Formats: sequence, structure tokens, C-alpha cells
Amino acid sequence: MRYLTSRPYVDSEQVMRRSSAALCLLFIFAATPAVAAGYGLKEESADAMAAAYAGSAATSSDASYLAYNPASLAGVEGTDFAVSGTAILPGSRGHYTTATTSAGNPTGGGTKPSGFISDALVPAFAVRHRLDDQWAVGLDISAPWGLRTDYPAGWAGRYYAQKTELLTINATPSVSWQPLPGVALGAGLQIEYAQATLDEAIDTGTLGASAGIPGSIPGHQDSFAHLSGKSWTFGFTAGAIVNLTDDLTAGLSYRSSLQHDLKGPIRFTLDGAGIGATIRTLTGAFQDSRGVAPLTMPDMITGGLTDRLSDDWSVMAELDWTHWSRFRALTITVANPAQPPDVTSIRWNDAVFASLGAEYRFDPSWTFRAGVAYDESPTPDATREPRIPDADRFWLSAGVRYKVNDRLDLNITAARLIVPASDVTLNPAIPGAAARGTLVGSTDSYVNVVGFQMSYRAD
Repeated sequence: MRYLTSRPYVDSEQVMRRSSAALCLLFIFAATPAVAAGYGLKEESADAMAAAYAGSAATSSDASYLAYNPASLAGVEGTDFAVSGTAILPGSRGHYTTATTSAGNPTGGGTKPSGFISDALVPAFAVRHRLDDQWAVGLDISAPWGLRTDYPAGWAGRYYAQKTELLTINATPSVSWQPLPGVALGAGLQIEYAQATLDEAIDTGTLGASAGIPGSIPGHQDSFAHLSGKSWTFGFTAGAIVNLTDDLTAGLSYRSSLQHDLKGPIRFTLDGAGIGATIRTLTGAFQDSRGVAPLTMPDMITGGLTDRLSDDWSVMAELDWTHWSRFRALTITVANPAQPPDVTSIRWNDAVFASLGAEYRFDPSWTFRAGVAYDESPTPDATREPRIPDADRFWLSAGVRYKVNDRLDLNITAARLIVPASDVTLNPAIPGAAARGTLVGSTDSYVNVVGFQMSYRAD
């Protein structure tokens, strides 16, 4: 019964006040999005990250694991909470050999952008509370999806990407039930807020030339579109944790798909030569209006194992599957009927995350963890584009947990994500790219991650 405990309710009013303060701090810092495989994030627990998330679906040792399996509620003895913050510090660069308009003219601008993936802070908060011997409740608040890329104005690939920003905040109240010793079942409701910004350049010079507007110069008369959208949606999560033996624990969880309709104003800034204004007069397009961009957050299956080999050593394993093939295209539809939809073909594939980890308990106060992982990208080579320049990656991580006293644990973790160079090959034949031209080159990046966590027990 390594992770599933059952002790009666204890009064914890003071701890709950501290939890509320931590929750307020979470929302103060949640304004910064982050980048990971696809646009998914796993950085809800610094303790889990230390072992590259190995065994996270089968662990109930502190409240932070509630983000990976609602059945981990069964690990609480009275009341506990965890607050964590993860700094994501990436480096990124691109090298493009071909950048032309759909008319075949060079786009001009820089071909070697760098630093386009932004630094980020990912906060998380979780609290658990035992009701009686069988039932426990909890709340997890985290940022499970996020992305921010920002390219310099006028760069060579501007017709495919300028600025992209996605922020989410997900609150998941959960409940768990222990029908038998060593068996815990959990379920929760996902309440998610999403906010996105999409900026892109429009080659009105080429559009004007194709329409025969005098003075049009392809690639030299850009207009710009800016969409800022927000959305609320709901889903669910469910899971189980089973103690197969006194030392071997298995966990399995599922997070449902979420469908957002990001709605908000779309504004156009037209070129100074008057080409965009002429197109607006002739067609009615490029009028400020309202836009909507449907965005799917895919469903996920997470499975984990933990095995306590001795008093000092444990090993863990994890295998996650994400249903990224739900994301086929990013389509922005504008209320103005004269403005055609803007379509970016995605056609992503389902992907897996696999990790192995180990834990060494040096003494009652100090515990060391380390892990390795393979994180498969959902992006096929044919549709990889600079807005989300994703690729397969490898994790190397390690961390330490210090037990200050019987109530308080502190964690610090560091990880390095190795992302090999990947090709970008885009052309007007791709659905939705007819007016964007040709872009050929490569991108590569790395990510350094540092996490800190405080866990407090009222037992």
C-alpha cells in the first residue's frame, strides 16, 4: 500500500488559507505561455519532472500528481497542497534558403531568425483533502497547453508566421473513491479558459498585381491581420491507481478532448502604398470585423508504473498517448462575408511520450531523482511550419527533494530538452497556402527547464 493511504479527516483551516494565497499568486503569473511538443505542456510538477515524468500516473506522494491522474487523491492522509513554478528557457534559430511570394518574387527580409521561441513561466497549484476512509476531493489548476513564437517584422517567412500566442488555464475539481484496499478510482471536471493571439502578414502586393492594380509590387506592400480570441470550454478526466503488490503500483488516466472556439476582434493594418485600401474598396475585404478560430485540445491516455526495489531505490516508467490527429487545420473565419477564411493546413499525427526514471533515497531528508524520455512530435514533415516549429525531442532531467520537516518538502529540478534540426518545406500547393508563397529551410532549438516546488501536509 505504498501510495494509497486512508486516514481520517483533520482540521486544516490555516492550510486552506495558505492555499488560497498560493492560488492568487498562480493567476498573477499565469499570463506567460510556454512551448512544448505540439502546444502541450507537462510542467505541472517539479517532482515529476525530475524523473522525466516517469511513473507520474501511478504516484500519489504529493498533491502535484493530481495533474496526471485524479486517482492520486487517494494518497492524501488529511489535507495537503503543492505550488510549483517552472521556467522554460529555450534557444531557437532558423536558416531558410528559399523564400518567395506566390508570384515567384523573393520576399526579402532576414532568412536567419533567432530567439523566436520565447521564455516562459509555467505555474501550477493543487490541493487535496480527505473526507473519510474511502473518499477524497481535490482541485488542480495548471496551464496544460501553451505556445508563443514571435518573429521579427519583415522577416523572409512572414507570410507563414509572425506572432502566435496561446495561453490556457485549466481548473479540475476531482473526487476519488477507494472501493477496496490498494485500489483507487478518480474522476474530475475540466474547466478551461483559453486566450490566443494570431498575427500574420498579407502579401497585398502580389494580390494587387494579380488583380491588375497599378503600382502593385509583390513582396513589397504588406498588410497585417491581428486576431485576439478567447474561449471557455469543459471536459472531464478519469483514472485509476492499483497497488499490484506492496512495492509495485500501476496507474492509468484519461483526459478528454476539449473544443475551443476562440472568438474576438480581427483588425487589419493596410500597406502604405494604398494597394490594400484599393482591394478593400473593390471587394469589401480587409474590413475590421469579428473572427473565430476553432482549436482542439486533444484527448490523452497516460499510463505509469512505479516499483520500490529496496528501502533506498525505486524505478519508474511512463507511456502517454496524445490524440493529435484531431488537429487537422487552423481556420480563421471572419464575420465579414467578403473576407475569405484563412486556412493553415496542419494534418498532425498521434504521438507518444515514453520515459524511464529512478529515485534514490539518500537519507530521511534527501531524495534524488533522474530520468530520460523520448517525446514524439505530432508534426509531419510535409506541414511543419514556423508558427509551430515542432520536432521530436529527448529529455534529460534530474532533481532533488529536501524534507524540511514532517509537513514541508522542497523540490528543485533541472532538465535539458534536445531538439534535432528539422526541415520546413512549404509551397502554394498546400491547402490554404496559395497566397503565402514558398518557404524552404530548417529550424532547430533546445530548451533548458528549471522547476521549483513546495509541498505542504497538514497531517
